[in-house]
Amino acid sequence: MKNYNKIMIIGCGGSGKSTLARKLSHKMNVPVFHLDALLWHDNWEMSSKNEQRHIINNVLNKDQWIIDGNYSATLDMRVAKADTIVFIDRSKAMCLYNVFKRYIHYKGQSRPDMHDNCPEKIDFEFVRWIWTFNKKRKPEIIKMLADVQKSKNVVVLKNNRQISAFLKSVQEKRHSQSVRADPR
Repeated sequence: MKNYNKIMIIGCGGSGKSTLARKLSHKMNVPVFHLDALLWHDNWEMSSKNEQRHIINNVLNKDQWIIDGNYSATLDMRVAKADTIVFIDRSKAMCLYNVFKRYIHYKGQSRPDMHDNCPEKIDFEFVRWIWTFNKKRKPEIIKMLADVQKSKNVVVLKNNRQISAFLKSVQEKRHSQSVRADPR
C-alpha cells in the first residue's frame, strides 16, 4: 500500500499531532489542515457537529491532505477517506508536559495551528481529558486501527525516535518516487 496522500493524525492533546503534521506537510509538499483551526470560532466557541462535518467534507474532497486532530464528530469521515492513519501514542506525563510547555510559549496568544482568536489556555476540563485519554479514548482508537489495518496504512508512534524514523521513511519514499518518475 504505502500511499501517503491522505493522512490523518490522531492522539492525545499534547502528543505532537500538529508538529508532526507541519513537518510532514513541509517534507511532502501536501497541505495540512489543523482541526483546531478549522472547527473553533472566536473565543473558544466550538462549531456545531453539522458544521464540522460540512467543513471536513470540503477538505476530504481534495486530492491530498494531512489532517491533525481527534474530534469524534468527523472521525468516521476521515477514517473512510484516509489512506494513512497515524496514532501518536504518548504517555499522559509527556502530553501534559508538552501542553504546559505550549501554554508558556503561547500564553495570551493563539498558536499557529489554532483559530486566530482563541488564545492559548489550560483548564481543568482539558487536563482531565489528557489524564483520562489512555483509559477512555485509546481503547476505541486501538479497536478502530485494528478494524482498518488491512485497508489503510496504520502507523503508531510512541516516542521521538519513532517519529523521526517515520519522517525519514516518508521522505525517502517521496525521493524514490521522484527518482523513478525522472525519465533521464
